[in-house]
Amino acid sequence: MQTAGAMKADSGELRAAGAMLGVAGLYMAVVLGTGLVPTGQFVQLFSVYAQSLGALTLAAGGIALFVECGRRARREGAAPSPFGVIRAFVALRWQRDRFLSLAVPPLVCATMLATFNAFKQAILPRAGFHLDALFAAWDKALFLGADPWVVTHKVLSGPAATLAVDSFYHGWFVPMTLGVIVCAYLRDSHLRTQYVLSYAVSWILIGSVLAWLLPAAGPCFYDDFAGGAPTFTALMDTLAGYDRMLVAEGGTGLAALKNQQALLNHFGGSGPLVLGGGISAMPSMHNALAVLFALGGMRINRVLGWVMWIYAMLIWIGSIHLGWHYAIDGIAAVVLVVLIWYACGRAAAAMLAARQHREPVLALAE
Repeated sequence: MQTAGAMKADSGELRAAGAMLGVAGLYMAVVLGTGLVPTGQFVQLFSVYAQSLGALTLAAGGIALFVECGRRARREGAAPSPFGVIRAFVALRWQRDRFLSLAVPPLVCATMLATFNAFKQAILPRAGFHLDALFAAWDKALFLGADPWVVTHKVLSGPAATLAVDSFYHGWFVPMTLGVIVCAYLRDSHLRTQYVLSYAVSWILIGSVLAWLLPAAGPCFYDDFAGGAPTFTALMDTLAGYDRMLVAEGGTGLAALKNQQALLNHFGGSGPLVLGGGISAMPSMHNALAVLFALGGMRINRVLGWVMWIYAMLIWIGSIHLGWHYAIDGIAAVVLVVLIWYACGRAAAAMLAARQHREPVLALAE
């Protein structure tokens, strides 16, 4: 009889891991291959993301251990040994895929974030911003002659409501990374592969290829890059007024305005690559990934899924309300990410040869 250490790894798991790493690696190779990204700066950027995601993976593992121990205690009537759970998890993952299912999600995430940051700052500006007026006109037609931001500010008027929107919107960075990290601890191999592949393909297709083909800066930067009619001065003046009120009351103001100014100051300069730098509106990666959170969440737990769908709607509203995006940016992103999700689901099924674990829970052992 073969021991756990001598048993062959699951070929489907290895194919899936290879595909995820291959997509991320190809994207990185293409971006670096342009010669427009300073290699040393890219390595520094990747190192920051890799270290942060490594720490987040360990923290998520602690939470997963707590959840698994609680689940077993309820099922068996006695608390299991945490060390026993960890040993079972290590043996299972080594036997099944040599720890690739644990290591690949954070590695892909770090690679995609670093590469996209480099692309957005060093390459994308060369496309210019010449479609803002068109997207602003489409927005107005879609909302029957009204600017979408006017509608959101009528419904969510005042500094308090806008601060709440601002907080929800900029909290997006937590699920942006945490969603991928959670995949490392899922039982469901198909869901893990589908989610991580969708995540990587979205950054490439939506955030890079289509951002290059459909270059737009967004309403908050309209006067800086597009100019002319229509104008979004009234929106930015409204946000600036709310910001002054919040600061006068002892608050920190709107994060959106601070971040927008920081992006504008850094844009086109000769400075180093920075975390989260670069300007692009169409299609919206904020909206695309918010919908991806919801699609993945629905597969884990329906309550979680519906909460994330509500969050995705808030992200769309916030992207308009705070001047980051045209309404059409989010609509296009939603359609695209749903198509990517189902295409990657089919690809995952083929790679895993229909061997799926459907328990919709986090797990440190099976």
